[in-house]
Amino acid sequence: MGTLVAWRYPTVLFAKLADHTYVTCGNGGARWKCWGGDTGGTALRQGQGSTKRADAIAEPDGKAGITCYLINGVCHQAANRILMPAGITVRGAKGYYVSESMFGTYGRPRGFLGACKAPFHQHPNVSGELAECEEGTGGLSDDESESVVAIESLEAESSDFQQYLGRVTAMYETAEMETLEVEAEQSQDFQLSLFSELVSFKLTSSFMDTKNASHALEIRGSVEQKRSPLEESLQAKEIAIEEFLEEHNRLTEEFQYDLANSLTADEYRSLLELEPGDVVILGDPDIMKEAYGSGGELTSAT
Repeated sequence: MGTLVAWRYPTVLFAKLADHTYVTCGNGGARWKCWGGDTGGTALRQGQGSTKRADAIAEPDGKAGITCYLINGVCHQAANRILMPAGITVRGAKGYYVSESMFGTYGRPRGFLGACKAPFHQHPNVSGELAECEEGTGGLSDDESESVVAIESLEAESSDFQQYLGRVTAMYETAEMETLEVEAEQSQDFQLSLFSELVSFKLTSSFMDTKNASHALEIRGSVEQKRSPLEESLQAKEIAIEEFLEEHNRLTEEFQYDLANSLTADEYRSLLELEPGDVVILGDPDIMKEAYGSGGELTSAT
């Protein structure tokens, strides 16, 4: 069985921007960029899983079927898909649980009215290891090797987390993707179900019977209601990519402010692993330009 490693690095130019994440195999012989760079990071955790399966999930562009950046997800969702054979995620990266709240662990399977189709192809029948990931044939720098050594003593993921991730993975497996790609309401329900599962995991199932839980779900539902017309305007070329980025980041900030006002400080910290008021955004301007071009058209969203 091979090894998959989750990595993160901060984007220095934008103080509020969430960490970028990417994936390598254990010796660095294969790297998957996940909508960004694939070097210079700090290792988060590693797990055992088929590197051939990870490579199949990643697809040739390393974006793992996250078709449209900031619509289906960001680098976190692409990395999580690639890491799925190892049963780990990029949790621990700055802003990760904001990202999971907004897009789900493995991303949104569709955008507005079926645009940006991004079903999660898990390739369950693929197994084995990539030749470049065999021991002794890798390409980790000295700094990267030290970073990997530093996480080798980390405990394996808890059984609670493994069960949570198993439930989420099953939700993606059994979701009626064709319906999700066509029916906006059912797509929104799917995203809300994912968020509910996250809240239950992070704040315990008993929390789900409280008023604060109801408020959190209402706030998350509001995100979907506001996101659809924003994506519709982008698809219709009524707004430019830059405006979409600005508005989506504003919506992300609003989500965090509303949650902070509806949960206790401890509940907020437990859910998002952020301090109240320590707001992050998810949309990277440089990646947006790469994804959609400088002309402001949804060139990738097909």
